[in-house]
Amino acid sequence: MNGVFLGRLCPIHIGHEIVIKKMIEVCGIKNCLVIIGSSNASISIRNFFSYKERRNFLKTIFPDITVVGLPDYHNCDEWLTALDDILFSSCTTSHDITYYFGGCEEDVSFFIKDNREVYLLNRFDGTTPKVSASEVRDCLIHKRPLDELLNLSVIDKVIKTFNKKWPEFIKV
Repeated sequence: MNGVFLGRLCPIHIGHEIVIKKMIEVCGIKNCLVIIGSSNASISIRNFFSYKERRNFLKTIFPDITVVGLPDYHNCDEWLTALDDILFSSCTTSHDITYYFGGCEEDVSFFIKDNREVYLLNRFDGTTPKVSASEVRDCLIHKRPLDELLNLSVIDKVIKTFNKKWPEFIKV
């Protein structure tokens, strides 16, 4: 079985981390792929971190996981074709079942609509705070603590990257 986690990870937070850990547990790390979406997006408040920055944050937590970027497409068929090309050329094979892992139904709704196999994990099971990348970015903007939202190994990197870019971003 192959596992795929697709998200913008802008930045990776503990909700993402819980789902990725479960994917590794179920599929084995060699059969897992993390796809960072919107890899070509212009910097905005929603896409504040570059693909390279997001990849570095992810690799700090999961150094052995396979990671690729998926650019934005404005056509669902084109997006699915690009996704399938990535899957075919990466750790997954056409002979194995691929499960798309997500932390809530919204995360995997696109795959459900396309009749793909999903593995839904409730990342808000009461053992962790409800977290979103939007909440993380809001904490960064307002200088609130990130201790319960991000893995401790990336907090300083995320803050440093944000603080370096924020003054230039707000000038625009």
